[in-house]
Amino acid sequence: MKTKIEVAANIIVIVIAVVVGSVFLKDRLSTAAPELDAVKVGDKLTNLDGWDWGAHEQTLVLGLRKGCHFCEDSAPFYQRLTAQQQGGSNSTMVAVFPDAADAVKEVVQSEGLRVHALAGVPLERLKISGTPTLLLVDRSGTVMNAWIGMLSPRQELEVMRATTAPAPRDLKGPGSTVQN
Repeated sequence: MKTKIEVAANIIVIVIAVVVGSVFLKDRLSTAAPELDAVKVGDKLTNLDGWDWGAHEQTLVLGLRKGCHFCEDSAPFYQRLTAQQQGGSNSTMVAVFPDAADAVKEVVQSEGLRVHALAGVPLERLKISGTPTLLLVDRSGTVMNAWIGMLSPRQELEVMRATTAPAPRDLKGPGSTVQN
């Protein structure tokens, strides 16, 4: 008799657990996640405080967050990217953080990043939903390309190419030493 009572009690516990679990899962699965308004190519961005998109051929916006381990792991690529700026680039770089610019200035300097400006703005204002995010923006403030998350080597090369100034055309003219 004792074993029958134990078996019945175990069955009741299992049934209650299944009912509670199914109610919990039904609520979780039936509620659609809110759709994020993530940045897309072609989006027109609002102006950053004090930044004029039109004053630059194109702007590479680095959306970073202090303490983001993907941002920290991407630092060597960002260092190569900022070094490229010195060698000839058609892009101006702006680092955007959700924190005040002064709070992250030390982080940017310690990582060896040379950016043209720091902006402390809510990332949602630029439709940045995760970090790191890189946005290539034209003179009108339109997103020409977006890279979200830690980049693969192929994506890093894509960013480098997109931000490198085109090589001057080799024009053959009087006194030219260009050989074909």
